[in-house]
Amino acid sequence: SAEECCSPFDPSLYRDGRSKDYKLIKWIDKPFVVEGTRCLFHVPLAFGSAVMRAMKKIELSGAQVPKKDFMILSDCSSPWWSDVLVSTSNLYVEGAEVTMISGLYLAKAFEGDYSNMGKWVQEINELVVEVKKSTVKEEEEEHEKEILPSANNEVPEQEEELELLPNANAKKEVVTKQKEDDELLPNTKKVTRQKDGSIFFYYPTCPKCAKKYGKNYVVIFAWISEV
Repeated sequence: SAEECCSPFDPSLYRDGRSKDYKLIKWIDKPFVVEGTRCLFHVPLAFGSAVMRAMKKIELSGAQVPKKDFMILSDCSSPWWSDVLVSTSNLYVEGAEVTMISGLYLAKAFEGDYSNMGKWVQEINELVVEVKKSTVKEEEEEHEKEILPSANNEVPEQEEELELLPNANAKKEVVTKQKEDDELLPNTKKVTRQKDGSIFFYYPTCPKCAKKYGKNYVVIFAWISEV
């Protein structure tokens, strides 16, 4: 209905069980149509207009929005400017820039007024540091297990020498990857490597529906690593 255009949001979708109030989410070449708008301290202005421009381009080009995992994000890397990203099923949308995003992201749902945005960003950045430290520690412990002396792990000397030889398959994979990148459709680009501090904001309900439900949620996605 006109009064209820957004489904109720379930914040548990962005929690990993009962012990963690966040979730790690992996994206591989997830496509978005990109539009831009001004920001005021990380809160996008004229957000609805930017979304409508993106949706109109998707519709006019005969493309579609995904029925599953559809989302609208804002990339407010600057306090004053935001890229608005709208999910699309198509890698080519005529007259629009399509960005494919890959990476491991930490996602956490926050509830409250937009005036808390600065506090939420600080909290998510601190959480990213903790998660990265924990991940590094786990990798180091796993590495120590792998290098412990074990009769079962002994490798014949001849086999070791063979592994040191140039790997033709590896070279072939690099060439194939380069070819795939070169064949990207017009106005399409891959964002496969984000930098530390990269953050996306996801608004699961519009202001009208947030007021109706009595809850105003924002999900923040923070970049952790490549995939």
